[in-house]
Amino acid sequence: MCGISGIINPPSQHYGVADLKAMTDVISYRGPDDEGYVLFDDAGNCVAAGGNDTPADVYNTDIPYKPTGILTALQQKDFKVAFGHRRLAILDLSAYGHLPMSYSNNRYWISFNGEIYNFIELKHELIAAGHSFISHTDTEVILAAYAQWGTDCLKRFHGMWSFAVYDKETKEIFLARDRFGIKPLYYWNAPNNAFCFASEIKQFTTLPGWQAILNRQRAFDYLMYNMTDHTEETMFKQVFHVPAGHYFKSTVNSICKKSNGSVELVKWYQTRYKGNSETLSAAADQFKVHFQQSVKEHLVADVPVGSALSGGLDSSAIVCEINELLKKEGQKGKQKTFSYCSADETYNEKKWVEEVVKVTNVEAHYVYENTADVFEKAEELIWYNDEPNQSQSELATYQVYKAARQNNIKVLINGQGADEYLSGYDAFKMFRWVKLLKGFKFKQLNDEILNHPKKAKEGKLKNYIHLFYYLVPDVVRRYFSRRTSTYQNLKAIISLDQLKAAEKHPYDEIVYNSASIFNIAHRQLLHYPLPKYLRYEDRMSMCNSVEARVPFLDHRLVDFTTQLPADYLDGKQESKKILLEGLKDILPAPILTRKDKIGFVTSEEQWVRKQFTPEFREMLKQSISHSKGIIQPQALDYFDNIVSGNTPFDYTYWRLIAFGLWMKRFNVILD
Repeated sequence: MCGISGIINPPSQHYGVADLKAMTDVISYRGPDDEGYVLFDDAGNCVAAGGNDTPADVYNTDIPYKPTGILTALQQKDFKVAFGHRRLAILDLSAYGHLPMSYSNNRYWISFNGEIYNFIELKHELIAAGHSFISHTDTEVILAAYAQWGTDCLKRFHGMWSFAVYDKETKEIFLARDRFGIKPLYYWNAPNNAFCFASEIKQFTTLPGWQAILNRQRAFDYLMYNMTDHTEETMFKQVFHVPAGHYFKSTVNSICKKSNGSVELVKWYQTRYKGNSETLSAAADQFKVHFQQSVKEHLVADVPVGSALSGGLDSSAIVCEINELLKKEGQKGKQKTFSYCSADETYNEKKWVEEVVKVTNVEAHYVYENTADVFEKAEELIWYNDEPNQSQSELATYQVYKAARQNNIKVLINGQGADEYLSGYDAFKMFRWVKLLKGFKFKQLNDEILNHPKKAKEGKLKNYIHLFYYLVPDVVRRYFSRRTSTYQNLKAIISLDQLKAAEKHPYDEIVYNSASIFNIAHRQLLHYPLPKYLRYEDRMSMCNSVEARVPFLDHRLVDFTTQLPADYLDGKQESKKILLEGLKDILPAPILTRKDKIGFVTSEEQWVRKQFTPEFREMLKQSISHSKGIIQPQALDYFDNIVSGNTPFDYTYWRLIAFGLWMKRFNVILD
């Protein structure tokens, strides 16, 4: 796991080596084990360089891509194309894993962030095709695969990645991102017409000509709907991310840009609904096979691997499966798990975690909430996240990864991504109930609403209102979203005149059909909410120099599951039916029958309403002043109503705080 930097210079007004180094240094936490650079001139000549964090043995190893000296001491200052790299060593810890790496007589060069889990199998196939290798890395396999299959190599990879490959012979740049966007990749068109790409947006802030300009429409989406990462745009104007399952390929002398500053991308990963008619039992067995294979692949590493255990079904399934694998392979030593514990028993997951610990005998580590971090680290976490976060859940995630690193764990496996296609959200339940209603199965529908362990608490009337809301066409539903109390409250305290954004739903820009579970799952996986959760996961892990791995986002597992009938996913009273059926022999009984879901959450409501009310109110007051008139002073009245109970508690208050802090930290201006 690493951090990448890249600059493609225009014919004049070049960025220099100092700019490349600054861009790479700002994310040193993504790769504290090594740093490297490579510069290419117009003629295709190149020079590799190191830095202060480049290990001595890298310079002394006989590899074709070894650095010739320190970057800042190089005589060659000008370049057409340049890569920077920070390495977190996970596979092949030797100097042979140094990046940027080259292949085929230095024709191809790569800066790579991620893991290719099937690289050994691909390596054997490539050797049979005539390729040879000098390292034991997955990085070299990517280069050989690209040399052999071109852009089609992406379809052969199992894993998570963002990478840049430069072909010296054709002078082509190739940027690619994994199927679900697990690893980040951004680009920015600088005012001097340089094309810059990076793992994190903050890397662009180091470059001359940078100015953080508000993307008004994306700010509207965040403030009014809590949505980020759902389009290729970011909240910074002229900064884009390469969407999940896309690539960009171009000669470096003719990068074509669209009117909004984005480039033409190719969608290389797409799957279509074909259906699966297997019985539930047969499908559950197949699900288990895919799941086991994914977890096994995600354990491949040359460093210690641990697990994040929330006590929920998804992370418990992973921990239990790893335990089974370790027993089968006769490995000594215990699996290390890391769990977050809330001081408020309403949100405390420890009792569920201990059920898993009891049957697996793992070495459990517990992280207890530290409320001082809420105020001390708020601005720092927003800096790491690049864009505003949504609640204190990111703080809990940060603390878990910090604990992992303190215990010498460099890889932490977690359950992210399962909810989005295994029926973890309301959209799946509503789909099921709409289907019952349209089939005139009124008695069954009524029984399910009355007996559902979570929905019954909301009351029958509220559930039916919610159900009929899902009956209307999507376009009508989006219209009514502007009539909710939350939206109206926000509209009263956010100056749309100052924001100058169109008052429309974010989904107006996303083609979406809610007529099938397949479509619902892929919207949640590729647009919302998974992309923003993956950003949080990446930033909170990497700022602690820990690699986060997500076995539930193995594409074979996702592609298989999203072809199944809806009834295999969401049952009468349970969600994630196929998981429960497929993994019932390894999960503890209390976890199998558990009906609530919490995850890594904090005692946020108690903090706001009782313990730290003045501190949060002051944060909001400061954010109002930093928002340049977008957030109105009436936001304080709204906050007071939350504290008094006149307005129901939700995380809207934090969006207002985080937005102002973000504008301050990144010095965001209105154009």
